[in-house]
Amino acid sequence: MRTLYLCGGGNPEGVRLALRVNEVEKRWDRIVLLDDDPAKHGREFMGVPCIGGFGVLAEADPKRSWVANLVARTTVRRWRARNKIASYGLPFARLVDPEVDTSGAELATDVIVYRYATIGPEARIADGCCVFMGAVVGHEAILERGCVVAPNAAINARVHLGEGVYVGSCAAILPEVEIGAWATVGACSMVVQRIEAGETVMGVPGRALKLRAKVPPDLGTPQPEPAGRGESQER
Repeated sequence: MRTLYLCGGGNPEGVRLALRVNEVEKRWDRIVLLDDDPAKHGREFMGVPCIGGFGVLAEADPKRSWVANLVARTTVRRWRARNKIASYGLPFARLVDPEVDTSGAELATDVIVYRYATIGPEARIADGCCVFMGAVVGHEAILERGCVVAPNAAINARVHLGEGVYVGSCAAILPEVEIGAWATVGACSMVVQRIEAGETVMGVPGRALKLRAKVPPDLGTPQPEPAGRGESQER
């Protein structure tokens, strides 16, 4: 039985996305949720049961199982969760809403793109990235590993987001601007110039706050995809 394990029970939008993808593409026979919060175990979200914590992955059949990381509140938490999930050696599933046009763009395997997002041609989106509803990733934009683009944010043409950047809801980044790794762009902000690594920017135009975020040392190097388990083998 082909099974998709959705990791993170606090994101019903991710559950709905997985159901929409499977309705069109028929990839999996079973979809279940995993969450390390015992309070969620035994509950159902949109008819999808939460069957236990991430440790359940240790018992999954690596030839018939796929995983998706729904944790997205912060990029640090998302990357920690990804490393934990990847340690079990199961392949990640790409979840892209069937209505989103990704022609001409380059998407890694472990990417989530929600309904009503726009992905421009020649955009590049790396592993661990998540693009929420209504967000725009302009043509030739680059999202390095672990970025989150919140609902209705606009990443304009040729913008470069470094690793682990979080772009808040309704924020806008003007064309060709570079955002340093693990920076945060506040909701409704407009970024008009380069942002250094770890900075938090808010306002119109965006201004860096004095506090600079520090990336925890335990994030480490992301786990590689298991050999020989490409996206084409999901179907």
